[in-house]
Amino acid sequence: MPMRAPRILAIAAIVVGWLATGSAALACSPVQNPTIEALGPAQLVLVGTTGDRVETGRLFFVDRAFNGDVPTSPIVIAFQEGEPVGDCSYPVAAGTRLIIAPEMGPGGGLSANLATLQADPASESGRRYLGEAERLFGPGSAPRQVARPTASQPLIVVVLFIAIGAALVAGVVVGVATVLRRLRRSED
Repeated sequence: MPMRAPRILAIAAIVVGWLATGSAALACSPVQNPTIEALGPAQLVLVGTTGDRVETGRLFFVDRAFNGDVPTSPIVIAFQEGEPVGDCSYPVAAGTRLIIAPEMGPGGGLSANLATLQADPASESGRRYLGEAERLFGPGSAPRQVARPTASQPLIVVVLFIAIGAALVAGVVVGVATVLRRLRRSED
């Protein structure tokens, strides 16, 4: 029996030591009841709609920007997309309306994860965030919108190519017919 006590003490010491070293957290939890004011006076706040994935993140079509210069829209936000498995990833889909306070990296790039302050602007939290942004930063500004791709644009391009192709074919046919008539007349 005396042999067990040192083993139990050794295991307890290892567990206490492991806990005391501040092991890495394996979970991600958003801050409860976050506020824009708590994020600091330099926080950028955006209202807009998520777009398609691009190489460096996801397009975000900004309708209004608070406390920051967003000259044109869309911009790119590097959402930490994926299944929520404890690493702050979460599912993101195109067409989602958001008020969001993304993190700004040292190079000016924007990112967001599950812990980022964000909500649907029509929700209770979204209306509260919008009111807080307006109180802190004023009415915000609307960036110049760059053409937003629509579902009908590819059809327009196809119709345009068909029309140009038809005009070229018609031009070739008329040209060949003209040359053939001239050759026949010269033979007569």
